[in-house]
Order: sequence, then C-alpha cells, then structure tokens
Amino acid sequence: MLGRAMFATFAVLLLCIVIGSTAGAQQSAADQKKAQEEMYLKLMAPGEHHVFLKNYIGDWQVETTAMMTPGAAPEKSQSTEHAEMIMGGRFVMIRFTGTMMGQPFEGLQIIGYDNIGKKCQTFWIDNAGTSFYTTSGELDKTGKTLDEKGQWPNPMGPAPMPVRAVTRFTGPDEYIYELYMTGPDGKEFKALENKAVRKK
Repeated sequence: MLGRAMFATFAVLLLCIVIGSTAGAQQSAADQKKAQEEMYLKLMAPGEHHVFLKNYIGDWQVETTAMMTPGAAPEKSQSTEHAEMIMGGRFVMIRFTGTMMGQPFEGLQIIGYDNIGKKCQTFWIDNAGTSFYTTSGELDKTGKTLDEKGQWPNPMGPAPMPVRAVTRFTGPDEYIYELYMTGPDGKEFKALENKAVRKK
C-alpha cells in the first residue's frame, strides 16, 4: 500500500510539473509574441528622428549654383520647391520646379528616417534623366546638419560615382544643400549648391 501511495504521489507531482512547464511555455510564447508586436509597432511609427523632416515643410525660393567639373564657371539658376509630410509623418516629399541649363527642370525628392537601419535616407528623381539617386547618412548632434553619402549612376563610365551631400539649416527659414562629387583627379569637389529661403 505504501508503495502504491508513493507512486500515486510521484505521479501527481510529475503531472503538476508537466502542466506547470506547459503553462510556462505558453506564457513565454505569449510574452515573446507581445514583445515582437511592440517592437514592430515601434519600428513602424515615426519617432524623434522624424521631427527633423518637419523643417522642410512649406514653400521655398531656391538659388542653385552648379559646377559640372572642377574649376568650371558656375552656372546659376532659380527654382521653387514645395515640401509636405506624407505617409503619416514618416517622410517629407519635396517637389522642385525651375530651370537647368536654360531648360525646364522638375525634380522630386523624398527624405525619411529608417528606424531599422537607423539612418536618414534620401531619394531623388528628375526630368533630366531616368536614374534613381539615393544617399543615406546621419544628423549631427545639433539636429540641424544632415551628412549623407551615396553611389550614383555614372553616365561617363560603368562604375558608380561616389557622392556626398550636406544639408545645413542655418535658420528656421533658410537652409543650404551642397552636393560633392569626385573629379577626374580623384579629388572631391563641390558640384552643386542650393540656397533655399522660405517664402512668406
């Protein structure tokens, strides 16, 4: 009788352990699923880094100075841009309208911050070509300067062309965009500068 009683007690204890571990596993799986959902929601939502994008909102008058090759005479032109937030505050879309080399010019720029890659991303297309141009980079500690790099399609050769773009907000209603390219000598030179002033 004692042996049977001990066996019964052991069986009950074993059953309790199995049930407890199963419940624990179910609870752990539920906790993991909840943590994954919370992480996903955080990654998909605009955050503190997206506040920078709001600086672009509005209408701007832009003076462009372009230097196609190192030492070339600069060519100036005027354009306007309209910027607005899209996709629930996740990106800013900027439409450029003006002239380039005496011809009508249109450009579309989309800037965002990638929560996964933890970098700002810039996308550009225009009516002067059929290529997609992208750069990525980070804001400085002041939150007013964006420094980006990229590899752009090169019309003069098979290898992509390294570029660097710097955007500096010099005030609430002014910013400067500088584009640096690599010359034939392998040295970086400033190929373009946009000075944008907010329309009032």
